[in-house]
Amino acid sequence: MVDDDASADTLQLLQTFLHVAEANKGTPADSDERVLDAEGVGAKCLHHAISTLYLNRSTTVPELSASFFDGASMSVLARAAFESFLVFEYVFALPKTDADREFRHLSWILADLIERQGFPATLEETRETQKREREVIASIRLRLQRNPEFRKLSSKEQVDLLSGKKWRLKSWTQIAAQAGLGKLHAQHAYRYLCSHAHSGSLSTVQVRTAKTRTDQLLIASLALKLINVTLAFMIESYCELFPKSQLVLDRHPAFKCRIEFWKGFGTKA
Repeated sequence: MVDDDASADTLQLLQTFLHVAEANKGTPADSDERVLDAEGVGAKCLHHAISTLYLNRSTTVPELSASFFDGASMSVLARAAFESFLVFEYVFALPKTDADREFRHLSWILADLIERQGFPATLEETRETQKREREVIASIRLRLQRNPEFRKLSSKEQVDLLSGKKWRLKSWTQIAAQAGLGKLHAQHAYRYLCSHAHSGSLSTVQVRTAKTRTDQLLIASLALKLINVTLAFMIESYCELFPKSQLVLDRHPAFKCRIEFWKGFGTKA
């Protein structure tokens, strides 16, 4: 649906990401699986982006005799891909010291482990999993309390972090800005996509009234262009974290050219 140049760039950026990710296979995992988790977040971003491109080609379900353009889901997936990049950036790319790397990684893990403790456990297997994870939670809390970065926090921040209430110290907008994105993408584009994810009234009206090709092109264009910006920033950040991936990227000037173009687009105010 979206203009050929943008969708062609999406395909090239996806091919680039696949190439650089493949180069990192076989990299030894560290003791706390930080490397594996970084690869996992990268894969999540990649999958969301691929699905967005797939939806851009319209959806057909023969069993239901249904054929339609799902621009709303493109927006939801674009938001998910963008958030995956922001998590990657905050947890894995931005920290520069071992203490900060450990602090952010453990805080991120702890929040979801604590949340899962609140899920109803109706099966014996689930109860056993929660029991094992309570031991992991206790261990992570001890490690965090010994971490120099944790000790810099205020008492309230420490309580919020150890209780799983808040694992990051910056907003998504602040993380995006620190990664180098301009306000247009760091704040406004993200807020627009959130409306689709949360079924806001304006997003519902947009879905209901987007009947013409022109209207559908606009929705698709916004989602796919944010995907391109996300992939450009994500690939560069991924390569900075994994030297083998950077070597692959350096051998493909055309790939680097597209990355720079969309990074430039994403830095606009």
